[in-house]
Amino acid sequence: MTMGQSAGGGPEVLDGRDQASISKAAGILKNGGLVAFPTETVYGLGADGLSKNAVEKIYEAKGRPKTNPLILHVADVEAAAPLVADWPNMAQELADKYWPGPLTIVLQASGLVPDIVRAGNPTVALRSPAHPVALDLLRTFDGPLAAPSANRATELSPTKSEHVVKALGGAVGLVLDGGPTRAGIESTIISLAETPPRVLRLGPISIPELEETLGPVAVFSGAVERGAMQAAPGMSTRHYAPKAQLSVHELGELLEILGTLARQGRGGIAAIFLGDDISVPAELHKCVVKKLPGDPVGAMAGIYATLHDLDSIGCQRVLIQEPPQSAEWLAIRDRLFRAASKE
Repeated sequence: MTMGQSAGGGPEVLDGRDQASISKAAGILKNGGLVAFPTETVYGLGADGLSKNAVEKIYEAKGRPKTNPLILHVADVEAAAPLVADWPNMAQELADKYWPGPLTIVLQASGLVPDIVRAGNPTVALRSPAHPVALDLLRTFDGPLAAPSANRATELSPTKSEHVVKALGGAVGLVLDGGPTRAGIESTIISLAETPPRVLRLGPISIPELEETLGPVAVFSGAVERGAMQAAPGMSTRHYAPKAQLSVHELGELLEILGTLARQGRGGIAAIFLGDDISVPAELHKCVVKKLPGDPVGAMAGIYATLHDLDSIGCQRVLIQEPPQSAEWLAIRDRLFRAASKE
């Protein structure tokens, strides 16, 4: 699909680097419409974060339960301050170090934030994204944008504009194209509304990195059943899931299962390995084989795009090598095991 065209009634896609495109997007948002835009993590589905009616359109487009709160995206700390009851020193220290960037900070909300954004919680989640298109849009719009990932609820997050078009079609008014996203998975979410601070969603900013600033932090490690009240996005049992059946396996087990499936002549099977140094037996070449970088940053950047590619060619089952259990891999493990959940 070329820039500016829509696909079968789908949204217009414009170059986000063009100021006229940004101005058009800001106009749609000011009129209560939806615009998808790139961040450094994934593409977001944006609406006026202070308009109940506009935010309701996000929930409708995504099929998202209204018990799942939204992140408000802001240009900077100055834009964030009116949205919270208090901006503590701890929040300033994190913003100084990680904003703009893939860190969402949860604080007690001010009266400006609509209940629908907070999903009934007393807190609000705030982030300043590190992407020039997102920041240009926020400054032009001149207000906070509610913006969850631009996909249907529980499905794969989009890392390219074409993923948004395929997932949401005409439910979004305009897509600003900013190329593939860099970080590849959603932001880390840290709540400063409790003591000690608690990581509610793992992401590109690791626990050891946060503890350098905050000292010891707690970590949410369970799951919230779909439809139950959530304190932040990304806490549900099943999330980030491709259309294919996904399962996670230790390397030896993965090779054994693939060998069995290959001998049975099963089609529509794909395998994802971590690292280029893994030797794949010849009989497994009947399967679709993908390799992600063996480092967590590289794997993070490529995991969603790889799963989107496998869905696009009709793979019915995807087996992926289990990542290490070390701290820097925890965010990818979280995404994969939620995606593989059979909730």
